[in-house]
Amino acid sequence: MSEGLLPSEEPTGRVRVDRELPEEARNWERIVDLDALEPGDLLLFRSTIAEPDLVSRAIVDAQRRVLPERHARWTHAAVYLGDGEHICEANFKVPGVPNGVVMRSAYCYCDGLHAIRARRPKNMSSKTRLRIAIGALANLGAGYAFHEIVAFAKAVNGGQSWTWNAFRRIPNSQVRAFVCSTLYQDAYNFALQGNTIRLGARSMPAHLSASPDFEDDEPPLRWLTIL
Repeated sequence: MSEGLLPSEEPTGRVRVDRELPEEARNWERIVDLDALEPGDLLLFRSTIAEPDLVSRAIVDAQRRVLPERHARWTHAAVYLGDGEHICEANFKVPGVPNGVVMRSAYCYCDGLHAIRARRPKNMSSKTRLRIAIGALANLGAGYAFHEIVAFAKAVNGGQSWTWNAFRRIPNSQVRAFVCSTLYQDAYNFALQGNTIRLGARSMPAHLSASPDFEDDEPPLRWLTIL
């Protein structure tokens, strides 16, 4: 099971960037090399600090109830868009970023505090994986599913098991709101079946980490020093 690209790993190359970079990458003076990735690949993130924030700890605690630690430690998921930098993700309470589904730089996670892991959906052509990216972008501006955070809290505080009812259909009339993992899963479903319905299965980042729907050999990532 991949540990992901750890911030402790030494850079294996250098790069000159001719555009403005996120503050996190500028301060750390490194970016992740995404050249091995393709549109629609999954990116997973986790904090490597001893005391992560409260939400990250709650997600890990909830995920530990249903999956081993090697999967439960991954707390965030995003769709890689294929341009060498940008991802589509669902977030909340990120300074300067609207709550909900946004597009932003993967380099925001190049801060020396996060491990990054890539996974590629298997049995898909490049065109089908591109549809994952398209499916995610179609939800730009959609709200964040705060009710899912409540469910996380109940799972932790009440001993409730968090289950994953894969590909459970939800009526079109339901408000479209996402957490990071359901955004990826709905985009994956869109790539296979189109957008006539929202399949909307409940999932967590750990489920994406453990899913057999991805190739065993993970796309390689490495750090590059910014010149």
